[in-house]
Amino acid sequence: MSEKNIVVGIDLGTTFSAIAYLDEHGKPTIIPNSDNERITPSVVLFEEDEVIVGKIAKSSALSDPQHVVEFIKRDMGRPEEERVFYGKTYTPESISALILKYIVNDAEKNLQSKITQAVITVPAYFGDIERKATQDAGEIAGIEVLGVINEPTAAALSYGLDQQMQDGTILVYDLGGGTFDVSILHISGQDIKVLATDGEVQLGGKDWDDEIINYVAEEFLQEHGVDPREDIDASQALRDAAESAKITLSKKEKARIVCQSQGNMTKVTLTREKFNELTTPLLEQTEAYIPVVLEKANLQVGDIDRVLLVGGSTRMPQVKDMLEKMFHKPADDSVNPDECVALGAALYGAITKLKSDGELSKDHYLPEDVKEKLTGLTIRNVTAHSLGLIVRENKVRTNFILIPQQSEIPIERSETFGTEADNQTRVTVEVTEGESKDPEECVAIGKCVISGLPPRPAGAPIQVSFKYNEDGRIEVHAIDKGTGKEVRTEILRTHGLSNEQIQKEKASLDQVDLG
Repeated sequence: MSEKNIVVGIDLGTTFSAIAYLDEHGKPTIIPNSDNERITPSVVLFEEDEVIVGKIAKSSALSDPQHVVEFIKRDMGRPEEERVFYGKTYTPESISALILKYIVNDAEKNLQSKITQAVITVPAYFGDIERKATQDAGEIAGIEVLGVINEPTAAALSYGLDQQMQDGTILVYDLGGGTFDVSILHISGQDIKVLATDGEVQLGGKDWDDEIINYVAEEFLQEHGVDPREDIDASQALRDAAESAKITLSKKEKARIVCQSQGNMTKVTLTREKFNELTTPLLEQTEAYIPVVLEKANLQVGDIDRVLLVGGSTRMPQVKDMLEKMFHKPADDSVNPDECVALGAALYGAITKLKSDGELSKDHYLPEDVKEKLTGLTIRNVTAHSLGLIVRENKVRTNFILIPQQSEIPIERSETFGTEADNQTRVTVEVTEGESKDPEECVAIGKCVISGLPPRPAGAPIQVSFKYNEDGRIEVHAIDKGTGKEVRTEILRTHGLSNEQIQKEKASLDQVDLG
């Protein structure tokens, strides 16, 4: 294998993942997997002696569903969702790391080059907890994560360069297998600026599948008095049939679904009309975010020049019909919805690397005109969530918003706190993400501990700076105002893995045989 080290972009998706790089001509290119397919199912099968990722794992979901994990992206940053197989515990981060490691291994074989650095994409509405979990997954997989980029921004970057950076305001409607985002971006010359974003991390194509499953299961239950959803094998078979029917209904007016459980069988013909009726509430749920994002960006429907479709679930005709009715113009499906995010991530990885090192890597050079074009690009993002602190107002715990949502990042704000007691050498500040004044309605990020303060009388001032960095991650540092020196700060996070856990899981994953 060549010593040439390739920088890649990875779309770590809920249902499918993809990996891309910039070829020697500076063109973002998908790297096929070992099955010569351009996307890989984000599915993991745990066997006693090995772990299998991708196509075989997905097909094994029918025969061995209790040892198969799907949709793990929805559980990122939630340690309570860990799984146990053959006596070994796997967190959502380590399961995601297995997917990352598998697609990177395949890419290395294809390119005959080492891969150690990557940009990984995340839904725009991911908060600090999920973003940290994604970066942790990369580290566990042995990858240096150069950065994370929002999926709609990556798609717009890929689209913008493909369209020669035509000026205009773009609404990106991103409906994937498990997450949903609406983002508005403005392209002006070499500048891509995100104006506003919103969405849900628990809404995607899987929910459309669930509606089909429930419809067929109710028909089965009425006919046979048995609920196939309570039969693990029948339930998995029905999920595969529902996904297949959804795909069929994107092209045809009807699909036939066969459901079997405990020796009973029901055949259901599902029309596109009925499917649209069943899933109208889901579609309306996505539609409701569009005026919200337009308002956040201070825009009207008529201000949008192009509507860009991203994510495999946008292939459903109901999505395009809804958007074209709302915006009175054709929705743009010129990009491959399964690939554009990874392609944009590869571009962003190249931009990041070129701006820091001047070249992508040893022996991986780009033409000067391509380098100039990429390094001239400016990408400005916004934070989807507000950053707050817990303060007491009239003895009531209140969330004080320090950095409002939709603020352009990176952004930093400072507050000065005073010690409460004489000779206090340690201060604790609670950090949140959320828009409400009620801390119970916000996400608790953790406690920021400021230590190593010199002993002084109560009220000694400490200036604490809170920052959303380029990746949308929270950083904190503090200065003792009395001495002007920076003091130690550490966020004791409520969720996610510690550094020790990350290293432990990395060592454990190194021993896994990826079949």
